[in-house]
Amino acid sequence: MAKKQIIRILVLIVILIGLQKCAHQLPPPGGEVDKEPPIVIETYPQNGTTDFKDNFVEITFSEYVNKRAIRNAIFISPIIEGALEYSWTNTTVEITFPDTLKKNTTYSLIVGTEVTDVNNNNSMVAPFTLTFSTGNKIDSAKISGNVYDKKNEGTLIFAYKDFADTLDITEDKPDYISQVDKKGKFLFTGLGLGNYKIFAIDDAFKNYVYNIGEDRIGIQSSEIKIENNKDEINELNFFLTKDDTLEPHIQKVTMTDRYHLTVEFNEPIDSSKLSVNNFTVFDSTNNSKHSLHYLFKGKGKNKYILCLKDSLNPENKNYLNMKNILDKNQNRLSFESIDFTVSDKPDTNAPKLSTIVTKYRGNTIDFLNPEFTLMFTDAIDTLKAKKGIKLFDKDSLAVPLTIDIIDDAAFDVKVKNNLKPKQKYFLLLNHNFFIDIAGNKTDTTIKKRILTISKLEFTGAMGKILGSKNKNLKVVLEPLERGSKSVQTNINKKSEFTFNRIIPGNYLLWVYDDKDSNNTYSYGKVKPFQFSERFKYYKDTLKLKARWPVGDIFIDFN
Repeated sequence: MAKKQIIRILVLIVILIGLQKCAHQLPPPGGEVDKEPPIVIETYPQNGTTDFKDNFVEITFSEYVNKRAIRNAIFISPIIEGALEYSWTNTTVEITFPDTLKKNTTYSLIVGTEVTDVNNNNSMVAPFTLTFSTGNKIDSAKISGNVYDKKNEGTLIFAYKDFADTLDITEDKPDYISQVDKKGKFLFTGLGLGNYKIFAIDDAFKNYVYNIGEDRIGIQSSEIKIENNKDEINELNFFLTKDDTLEPHIQKVTMTDRYHLTVEFNEPIDSSKLSVNNFTVFDSTNNSKHSLHYLFKGKGKNKYILCLKDSLNPENKNYLNMKNILDKNQNRLSFESIDFTVSDKPDTNAPKLSTIVTKYRGNTIDFLNPEFTLMFTDAIDTLKAKKGIKLFDKDSLAVPLTIDIIDDAAFDVKVKNNLKPKQKYFLLLNHNFFIDIAGNKTDTTIKKRILTISKLEFTGAMGKILGSKNKNLKVVLEPLERGSKSVQTNINKKSEFTFNRIIPGNYLLWVYDDKDSNNTYSYGKVKPFQFSERFKYYKDTLKLKARWPVGDIFIDFN
């Protein structure tokens, strides 16, 4: 064989070997879809290793995983300053530390649930924890608990040990980090003796500090102290909330016609403390003020509609001035002014009924203490409107009502006497009495059927709280159906609770210690620091069926 041919063959072999090494592993074509999540099958060092001297660890997965996801999924406690280095060999990643580890220290390395496999993007079901020590013993105290939230997956748990009075979680990174699994559970292992502050943080920026107004947070309910290396603190439970300390602001003002201004806020507003007196229209060209006449909730989460009687000049510069606006957390907007474009479009639409809101489906109401809400498409003269709202029974006899004004386009209607179960009633609305600010109305009368619910359609739940001594306990029945409201009750002197007249469905049951006696669960505060109120869930979902109340529910609150 010629010398040139031999050289060509050798070069071809080298190229083929190089291509084989560089090839990416791909899933085989066809076959069943991969539904198995990746798991950690081997580590170096082994879990529980002492006298560890190396500056790296190795983690081997059950299958190929996405390498980019690993960087956001590794948490080491106590925190190691500096960037970690990652190198791969097949399904094994070697993680090298930027500096020598501290002496006589127990470390916990957590592989979070962000890790996904290559084949089908399946994520790890639960975080994996590797614990090792650079000393001759492992700190083995544990803290575990739950985060209860509809979007709790990926939530981080920050732990600060032997913290100073100057601790500021908006700037100070935690000593220990853990992560919840898909069921909301978390676990700290390898903890030493000392005092701890622990927070659940939905860390939006992954910067390991608490960003007020951006991250949701959960705060512990009591002091946490580990006094023995074998201590285990369980049932440390958190609710997540957003600690809003920012004042509300106006996002947009739109004049839709010569009478109506739509105001959109950047967050929910405390509508119970909102009125037309919070607003004024200022014409800067004429240096004149115009009062607003009506206010009602618009369609959309944070929209309100103002009604103006005076005509505005489209040629002039006009501003909507706002003062003393409160959000849901009572943050106050002292003053804000925003300009808007004047519209001289006429309003020719007569107001009409938008919807009837009841506690039950299909315009049904309870026959005991019956009530419902009427919502109109526009603001109306509420004093005149009351005269146009009537309720009759099937024999055309008038049913006495109490009508309360919610805003200038909504009424809360309460029946003065109890009604009969499973009966038809008729709501008559005379539109001659429904007059908007432009004087629009119609001369029609509409009839709406309203049914009372059957007394056989209710269910209930009852039980007892153990460990209620010296506690102000409240029991909450929380429906899983979206849009339904929770119900709360007290316990009696025997620590028993009862829920009656409950609509059938699936419910969660939980109890909390209402220490501040405000009948509402308190989430605690970061600045100044305040503990949250302790709570505990019943272990099972309650499936409440009509006419079949559930009893013998026991919750241990010791």
